[in-house]
Amino acid sequence: MVNQTETKVIYQGDGKTTEFPFSFPYADVSDVHVLVYDVATDKETVLTGDYYVDTTKGVVLYPGYAPGTAPATSEQPAALPEGKKLTIYRETPVTQETDLGEKYPLPLLEKMDDKLTMIVQEQTETLARTVTVPKSSDTSPEEIIQTLYDGRDLAVESASLAEKSAADAAACATAAEAAAKEANEGAALASSTLEELSLSAKYLGTRATAYSASKTYTPADVVMLTDGSAWRCIRTSTGEDPRTSGKWVPVTTTTADTFEYDDNGDLMVRASPQVSSYWGLDENEDVYALEG
Repeated sequence: MVNQTETKVIYQGDGKTTEFPFSFPYADVSDVHVLVYDVATDKETVLTGDYYVDTTKGVVLYPGYAPGTAPATSEQPAALPEGKKLTIYRETPVTQETDLGEKYPLPLLEKMDDKLTMIVQEQTETLARTVTVPKSSDTSPEEIIQTLYDGRDLAVESASLAEKSAADAAACATAAEAAAKEANEGAALASSTLEELSLSAKYLGTRATAYSASKTYTPADVVMLTDGSAWRCIRTSTGEDPRTSGKWVPVTTTTADTFEYDDNGDLMVRASPQVSSYWGLDENEDVYALEG
């Protein structure tokens, strides 16, 4: 007859107590187990030694040993300290090994016990797939469930933040791509401008002459008009305006009202010239290309 439901007992460590009573029934002394629970880490350690179940007194000794088997005191663990718990519990194998014999109705009674054992085995398998709290923990099942819900909510929030971060990263990548495209276009424009200036330098050399309608020009001659533009002759030309004649090609397209002709038809700096970044006059009042 089993007239109580208790299957475990828990003791708080105090650094002194080494004898811990228990009163629940058991089928075999090997079904009585002991574990130590660390409150700080919420971890349990099932003991495999250093304790003794005294069936006569109904106590567990920790540290404890069967008579005549105790090691030296220096090799024994200390008494259970504060901050730790000792749990004595029963864990009975879910089997039915009693054979009542073949005399009627004993086989029927044995079959009833066998059926109950199988039911308990099935329940044990089901419980093994559930979330449980440590035997010595003060945490309730409700608190465990709430922790799981909180973890789920945190995971959803983290996933949302990760998705937003991915979207931000994609936007940054698009902006970077646009900036790179703009930089490439700027580089291409700079390269084109440099090529134009290099071509101008090639044909201009260090000076250009002021255009004269009475002079005959041959290919490679370069002149500068009063608007500051420069032109290169590609076919012999006399008295033809480079801007309208097909015998000239522009060397620079930038114009500046910097020079003008005087009464004698000579090129001179205007009375109120605009600053030119491309041309200047030397001591002979000849037009020359500025360096840089």
